[in-house]
Amino acid sequence: MERELLQLAEDVENEIKPILENIQKICETNSKKVLEAFQRCNLQETHLSSSTGYGIDEAGRNKIEEIYSKIFKAEDSLVRTQLISGTHALAVTLSALLRPGDTMLSITGEPYDTLQTVIGIGKEESKSSLKSFGIKYEQIDLIDNDFDIEKIQKRLKNQDIKLIEIQRSRGYSTRKSLTIEKIEKVIQAIREIDKQVIIMVDNCYGEFVQDKEPIEIGADIAVRVINEKFRSRNCHIWRIYCWKKRFN
Repeated sequence: MERELLQLAEDVENEIKPILENIQKICETNSKKVLEAFQRCNLQETHLSSSTGYGIDEAGRNKIEEIYSKIFKAEDSLVRTQLISGTHALAVTLSALLRPGDTMLSITGEPYDTLQTVIGIGKEESKSSLKSFGIKYEQIDLIDNDFDIEKIQKRLKNQDIKLIEIQRSRGYSTRKSLTIEKIEKVIQAIREIDKQVIIMVDNCYGEFVQDKEPIEIGADIAVRVINEKFRSRNCHIWRIYCWKKRFN
């Protein structure tokens, strides 16, 4: 192997070293957060028994929801395998929070394809979409991968928005995913104008990538997908949403 190639590899490793060190630090912080939640919630062997998720007051199901609430700094959570996809979890959340005549505002532009069908703005018409039930939809596009705070605040002054949706992941678009710092900044700007509007973060693919989660920085509800791999090598997927108790 040529000496120049070896030198190039060494230069690249030195260049990305601070990035890798930061990733390792975030991993350690979040691992500590999870372990402490296990301890505070007193997780025991009995909670790890087989479960269908359907039982009333089922110890294992109740315990995992308690643990997730602690981890993500939420007041309550729903962790169920019956939610069959991330889009399903989002659809259930939006259907629970919105009523005919309400207006939903996306401040991250057009959501990804599957959610467009749920809302009723996609190419495929759905008789069970939010639009078909009289729920209105508006959107404000990002500017250079960041929120258009001036336009968002101007729209909120009408005091007629029921729910604001923030899609943290890039989805299928070419934009960058949003950092927790940018989301925190826009939430503060929203609360300057409207303290009652519901702020929902689609946090799919965003959990544990930084040292804070959306609920911690002011979001009312966060929806996410968690993948857990078991010994059978099958991938078991938990669909989760965590929220503040005013939505109970």
